[in-house]
Amino acid sequence: MSLQKIIESYVTNIEADFGIYIKHLQTNEEVNIQGDKLFQTASVMKLPVLATLYEKAYKGEINLQQRIQLTEQDYVPGSGVFQEMEYGIKPTIKDLATMMIIVSDNLATDKLLKILGGVNPVKETMDRLGLNNIYIKHSIWELLSLSVGIPYQPYSSELFDEIIRRLKEQEIDWESVVYQHNKESNVSSAKDMSLLLELFAKGEFVSTKCSREIIDILHRQHYQQRIGGLLPRNTPVANKTGSLGAMYNDAGVVYLPEDKGQYVICVFSNGHSLEYEGDEPIAQISKIAYEYFLDGR
Repeated sequence: MSLQKIIESYVTNIEADFGIYIKHLQTNEEVNIQGDKLFQTASVMKLPVLATLYEKAYKGEINLQQRIQLTEQDYVPGSGVFQEMEYGIKPTIKDLATMMIIVSDNLATDKLLKILGGVNPVKETMDRLGLNNIYIKHSIWELLSLSVGIPYQPYSSELFDEIIRRLKEQEIDWESVVYQHNKESNVSSAKDMSLLLELFAKGEFVSTKCSREIIDILHRQHYQQRIGGLLPRNTPVANKTGSLGAMYNDAGVVYLPEDKGQYVICVFSNGHSLEYEGDEPIAQISKIAYEYFLDGR
């Protein structure tokens, strides 16, 4: 049975909507289950941000070693560590990029978007790569505000606290644009996000050295409960997770032992309710692919 059929059979009985794209980079065998459908990326959008940053760095437009002071106005709710620190620290731009990926730091993400000049340069980079199904419309601050029914407003400590309160109380605005999977939000197809990862993995994004530096950051990912969650201990995985409401996502590169190569995998899932627990299905899908490719089928 093909890997496509095996995974189709697995997801059939799960009450969630899936966008799945998997590709073995040596054999080119693919799995494509709604791979062209647009899904909310949540923090997987940080992969295109990272790519855009490194492209500009390698063009000499940005110095990754430049130190940037963080102020209270930079603070963003949700994941990360910078917002837990005192105002005034000065990480390098590379520090911001690393924290954006390995602990999904929201403050770092929005600070990098400001450095890049907003979301438009990210979309321009994706279009130039031919990844036309990756859309980045909102900063993380905007995304979180809209997700709890607050129209975009600049930072204030009161608004910061209110967003946190609504997120904790699960006061979600399900009618918000961020839950509609349309091009006015941060959405992507699983296939295009996987193809971006393929460029990194093959050393074809900007240059071999640039691609290697990006993969090195992705290898340091702290959140491995999804793509890497059921794989053998110490399996190299370079990935970025994302979650919002009942949406669970992960996109990455898995490195097989025994010279069996690598596969890229992106799974976007929407369980339609906050009761959906999306870690396990993604972990199982990756495990199925891992065992299939390891067997040499």
